[in-house]
Amino acid sequence: MRSDKYKATSGKSLKIGKRELALTPKNIIKIILLVILALIVAMVIYAVVCIATAPKIDTSKIYETLSEASVIYDQDGKKVDTVYSDQNRVNVKYDDLPENLVNAFVALEDKTFWKHHGFNFIRVMGAIKSSITSGGQVSGTSTITQQLARNVYLTSSMSQHTMKRKIIEAWYTVKLERNLSKKQIMEAYLNTIYLGFGSYGVEAASEAYFGKHVQKLTLAQCAALAAIPQSPSNYALVELLDPDATPGSGTVLKRSNEGTYVMNDTSKDRRDTCLALMKEQGYITSAQYKKATGTSLKKMLNVNFNANSSGIAYFTDYVVEQVISDLQDKQDLSYDEAWDKVYKGGLKIYSTLDLKAQKTIQKEFRNDANFPSITNISYDGNGNILNKNGAVAMYKYSNYISNGRFTFKSSEITKNSDNSLTIKANKRLNIYKTTANGQTDYSIEFPTMYQWANGKLYSISGGYINIPQQYKTLDSKGNVIVSAKFVTSKAGKKFFHKKNGRYYITKDGYTVNQKVVQPQAAMTIIENSTGEIKAMVGGRKTRGKMLYNRATEPRQSGSSIKPLAVYGAALQQSVEEMREGKKHTFVNYNIDSQGTSGWGDYITAGSTVVDERTTNNGTTWPANASGSYSGRQTFRSALRNSINTCAYKIFMQVGVDYSVKMVKKFGITTLVTTGSTNDLNAAALALGGQTKGVTTLEMANAFTTFPNNGTRAKTPICYTKVTDGDGNTLITKTVSKVRVLDKGVAWIMTNLLKGVVSGGTGTAAAVTGTQAGGKTGTTSNQYDIWFDGFTQNYTAALWIGNDINISLTSMSGYAASLWGKIMNQLPEAVKGSYKGMPGDVQYVNGEYYVKGTYSYSGYSTGRSTTGNNTGDDNDDNKKTQNNNGNNNNNNNNTTADNGNNNNTNNGNNTDDDE
Repeated sequence: MRSDKYKATSGKSLKIGKRELALTPKNIIKIILLVILALIVAMVIYAVVCIATAPKIDTSKIYETLSEASVIYDQDGKKVDTVYSDQNRVNVKYDDLPENLVNAFVALEDKTFWKHHGFNFIRVMGAIKSSITSGGQVSGTSTITQQLARNVYLTSSMSQHTMKRKIIEAWYTVKLERNLSKKQIMEAYLNTIYLGFGSYGVEAASEAYFGKHVQKLTLAQCAALAAIPQSPSNYALVELLDPDATPGSGTVLKRSNEGTYVMNDTSKDRRDTCLALMKEQGYITSAQYKKATGTSLKKMLNVNFNANSSGIAYFTDYVVEQVISDLQDKQDLSYDEAWDKVYKGGLKIYSTLDLKAQKTIQKEFRNDANFPSITNISYDGNGNILNKNGAVAMYKYSNYISNGRFTFKSSEITKNSDNSLTIKANKRLNIYKTTANGQTDYSIEFPTMYQWANGKLYSISGGYINIPQQYKTLDSKGNVIVSAKFVTSKAGKKFFHKKNGRYYITKDGYTVNQKVVQPQAAMTIIENSTGEIKAMVGGRKTRGKMLYNRATEPRQSGSSIKPLAVYGAALQQSVEEMREGKKHTFVNYNIDSQGTSGWGDYITAGSTVVDERTTNNGTTWPANASGSYSGRQTFRSALRNSINTCAYKIFMQVGVDYSVKMVKKFGITTLVTTGSTNDLNAAALALGGQTKGVTTLEMANAFTTFPNNGTRAKTPICYTKVTDGDGNTLITKTVSKVRVLDKGVAWIMTNLLKGVVSGGTGTAAAVTGTQAGGKTGTTSNQYDIWFDGFTQNYTAALWIGNDINISLTSMSGYAASLWGKIMNQLPEAVKGSYKGMPGDVQYVNGEYYVKGTYSYSGYSTGRSTTGNNTGDDNDDNKKTQNNNGNNNNNNNNTTADNGNNNNTNNGNNTDDDE
């Protein structure tokens, strides 16, 4: 519609207000020029407004804007992992970039890069004109500098192609060109560009695709990288598909738990175009062109599969946690500041990892033959797995998800008069009040479920319904109300489906957590002399990072606690009493017929203990795994064969208070010592039925005490140094030692525990080339099985069990066997030698004592006293008194509380809490 101000007259003039302007050619030109000028002025004003309101940038601090991945190295300085928030990037200086790589990007992306001033004005005007004529869409013909501006400063609007963004991009481009040299721009560009496969920048991409540093790239590899930025999602040289996905026609490079790695040669034409342009622009010769174009992608690739792998994630995740904590402490940083420094600061973290040990554990954990099966599972009428109390422990997956759909029962969801939906509480779905982005949210979650596949049980730790936070409220009954605004929206109609009167959600509307095979396992290895953690694996057949780490989560220990809370504590207590000039006071607790006889003046390796019926509060307890009693035992044979009644008797003589004191000195922090349900009892301390349990990390550290002359690391370390990207040291980490046992006690306990492996319950843990020592453990109902042991150089704790308490078919023999299989593959485990016998240890009447503690117990130990005894005790299995001393059937070598082990405080059995 024309304004009243401008009216056409007879067709030969134009009336502007009261003035009439003749439409002569000259005036027409004037009008056109005025319109153009008006448009230019409007555009200039609009551009000024856009620039004035754009976020301010400081191009001199461009690298502070870029996050750089931190790198973790193993004990030999080999890079094993990168740590980054959202972009895996390792920055490289311009002088370290190969000439062919720079030329490849210039030839393909911006051939006038070295001459222009950031952008071509004619191109920008053309793009703006295109925006006007196409309704806001600006076509992209960006220079390298423009791409840098977009990659660094406009990441949040990368997908937008509006005039405003183009103007701001041009302004940032001008500033970059004005303040940085061309080499600095190129350096920053090649360090920021996304090149697929989770790699930002040419160094990260070079390592991921070709397994080499960028400086060593061939011409063909340089062109391959240059071909990717136009469409990284399509041109990435390697794709990682989900394990269940079909790879199609792509060449499969590797199959793993993480997924299937497939070669992607879609970018070949663009790669060849890059090389042709390099030849055309004089960067390479015809011979070079011919050789490079003739190199296949498969020949170029040397994929670093660990770049996207969770293979060592348990260890490196733990390292990251410790570095963040130490940065907070040593540099007075907040958690968020320390997190940013690790995930974005390009740190170099030098870890203590023995990569061979880590990979060996992973390899053996993947082998199902190393693990017992699951037995005695109870189901309800719906196929759900029940716990020992008859409550549902895991729900059958198909009761929730069928054919990729979750279908609501009619009693679980109702439609309201305003078109909103009510999802009912206390039905199959769990509803929790949570916080997301600082706002209250209501999470609608699946419970723990299970599936059987190929004869293996898989647990699924729930999942959730993906309804956006802003559309959910809670009514007075705890039901979730999904707003009508969402239900009736386009998105809502795609979310909620209805068939035969029932609502259902497809797989796009819910998330189910990773399936995890059962049983699970965890293992930690620590170097005895240094206290350095050499390996840590917190699960088997899992994918991803920041996983649930079973190595640092407590589980009941079973009899593996006995060397700490009973046997080691008893010998240490006796030495302390001897040095104080007093004898041990033995008490008759009226739990057996032995009473105070047979002990001697102190509890020593020469004391004898009768394996007989014992009672607790008038009830027979505990039971032995054998189901029988074998009469008088030596201290040594009682430990070697893990006789529960003997451990109970010794514990009673040591006392709860001293036992707890010693367990804490060994570094166990998870004992519960307060409240009505606690660990101040024989069930927890003598037989290992703790309230919470123990971790493989703390048990490994505790057992280093024995071969390490009675000391352990106050806190085991997982890294030794952290530097910034320029090599400046930020943190150094050393171990401080804690004295736990007298040297003589530690040596005697080492000797006794070697006997467990040479002829007791742990024979399957034998290590070729040395004499290993250790202790088995099995908990009630066979929920948890352990082996904690040592060689002269390494100490390791291994746990096997189900995430949900379900019995295993076998006892601790499986754990001992797997421990031995792993340690036998580690050359470092058998390096060096054990500590020599201390001067305060004496060998009397066939047994070892700390000088001053020997006294005749009234019974012979039955050990040979002739010859030079080396302490290896290879003949111990011949000296026991009719007590299964030659017990080579490890499935019978239980240290278990068999379900009758009542808590001496409250009568509860020692099963794990559900």
